[in-house]
Amino acid sequence: MSKNEYLNNHDNCDENKDDLKNIKFEVCVDSLSSCIEAIKGGAGRLELCSSLFSGGLTPSYGLMKTLKEYIEVNNNNNNNKNNNNNPIIDVFVMIRPRSGDFLYNQDEITIMKHDIELVKQISKECPSFSGIVIGLLNSDGTIDKQNTEELVQLASPLSVTFHRAFDMSRNYIESFNTLKSINCDGGGKISRILTSGLESSVLEGIDTIKDLIKLSKPTHITILPGGGITQKNINKIIKKTKLQEYHISGRTISDSKMQFRNTSIFMGGSLRESEYSYGIVDKNKIQDFINKSNI
Repeated sequence: MSKNEYLNNHDNCDENKDDLKNIKFEVCVDSLSSCIEAIKGGAGRLELCSSLFSGGLTPSYGLMKTLKEYIEVNNNNNNNKNNNNNPIIDVFVMIRPRSGDFLYNQDEITIMKHDIELVKQISKECPSFSGIVIGLLNSDGTIDKQNTEELVQLASPLSVTFHRAFDMSRNYIESFNTLKSINCDGGGKISRILTSGLESSVLEGIDTIKDLIKLSKPTHITILPGGGITQKNINKIIKKTKLQEYHISGRTISDSKMQFRNTSIFMGGSLRESEYSYGIVDKNKIQDFINKSNI
């Protein structure tokens, strides 16, 4: 069966059926300040990481615990005002032990399992921590199904997103079908695929994303576009994809408050961030995304 025939067989749903009035923005964050700004800006979900410069790594226990405490205080304040128990935000935690490729050895898999156990422990105390984000490949570019299944099983009942390791896989239809087939005891499964359509940005990969949307319609998987989404192109992307969730950064560069600056040395490799500036989410940018999503 050709690619077009395969996709046509899955094109049996009305692409206009989604309600585009309630679009949710997932914001990637790597500091408490960014978390707070994203929440104040109206983010629907946080992807909690460290080192977004490296594409996002597992956040520290300290960041998770401090965010948990912030959420609990604000949940209590909101519940007292509104007489409800709805959390102010959902948090999905990145599980990625290092930068670089997505081919992991067994020691790294063990680290990921311990990190998932920690997230589950936090989730029991703070239901806002409701998901994890993972991505594993084999050396031939296929999805590492065996280890992915083990992590999904361990994470259950948390929601699981497969991140942009998907964009580094060799064949998106094959990869989608592999992820779709994961169905662990207790209902563990991949709920979302974060993707730029195997290109550098969502707009460049829009045709592949539209193919994935067709494939996902009869399944439990949500396609989550992410990569290069800006306030300038979000309206166009929504019109082309007609989805209800999008992954954004909404970051701005903040200058360091350090007065003394030793600019002759740096702490990282040759490709590095400045020691005297850092990225932080801007709540006004998040609000702008929300305003421009009303089509």
